[in-house]
Amino acid sequence: MDEKMKQESGDNSENVQIGGNVNIGVTAAEARQIAIDVFKANFYTFSEKAAKKALERAEELTDEFIAKFYVKIPELESKLQEPSVQSSMFNTQKEYAKSGDSELKEQLLNILIERINSEERSLKQIVLDEVLTILPKLTKEQINVMTLIFSAVYINHNTIVNIPTFIEFIENRILVFYPNTPPSYSFYTHLQFTGCCTILSEGSSYKPLEQIFKVRYKALISKGFTEEELNQEFRDDKNRLAPLLMKCFQNPIALQFNPLNDEVFNSKIDELDLGEIGKKALNFQNKNLLNDQEIKEFMIKCNPRIEKLLTDWKEKDFKTIRPTSVGLAIAIMNYNRVTKENIAFETFI
Repeated sequence: MDEKMKQESGDNSENVQIGGNVNIGVTAAEARQIAIDVFKANFYTFSEKAAKKALERAEELTDEFIAKFYVKIPELESKLQEPSVQSSMFNTQKEYAKSGDSELKEQLLNILIERINSEERSLKQIVLDEVLTILPKLTKEQINVMTLIFSAVYINHNTIVNIPTFIEFIENRILVFYPNTPPSYSFYTHLQFTGCCTILSEGSSYKPLEQIFKVRYKALISKGFTEEELNQEFRDDKNRLAPLLMKCFQNPIALQFNPLNDEVFNSKIDELDLGEIGKKALNFQNKNLLNDQEIKEFMIKCNPRIEKLLTDWKEKDFKTIRPTSVGLAIAIMNYNRVTKENIAFETFI
């Protein structure tokens, strides 16, 4: 060193003097070793063969975690030394070591990354720690059913802008999560037992799936109206509605308004400063919708496989399920994994 370096400090402090590069925290190799050491120190005592297999699985998961962590959130490496994080990491290793299920491994890793990327003692962190222990107690079908309910009831799929995108939604956002075999009653009571959902009491009100879609994707099920009907209803004010007009999806020779649902419609009313004329237009659109049977026929035409789901939704226990915060977190994780979307946990938890 060409120059002398001098430091002064107060009581109970620690100096760090740098003559070159310094790394404060843990390296990837150190983080891996910490995780493996924690696993070895805490996992159950097995026979030699079982212990070897468990360690191999723990190392496999740890290697994938380290790779994913240093790509996604390397700035949080200091958290890897936190006891709470090491406990979450151990739970993840433990569950995969017991099963060796590759799909479960992917799910656990996704949840673990989200858990580390959450504020300590936040609701998100507490829920995701719970998910790490509950996820291995669920079947693939149970996870998918919660995801189906989440996709159908909890998300507004604003990417649906026409009938082709609605068809794609039914196939890849709904039916992809629909189990081939109708679930039994214990299927749902086990979900309740694990804390993933509550089950509505008998006689509770619910909406058929076609009514749910009617509210969310109203523009797709408009019967439309003629130019003459528009003139009669709005007269000179019709010109103010021009930005909202389009050819009708259900009847190409008719007209309709283009907002996807009432929420979007009201937003457009404010944006275009339409006031009472806009509200009148919304009511006019709502008077010209397909009825429930026509909506059902339209959905079956889009994808015949949905007919069974529409029936099961009415007759089976789908309609009774209300996911808890833990159930929603599991559904969001699975939805993002399957669709490659990135729904934020914070939006629903």
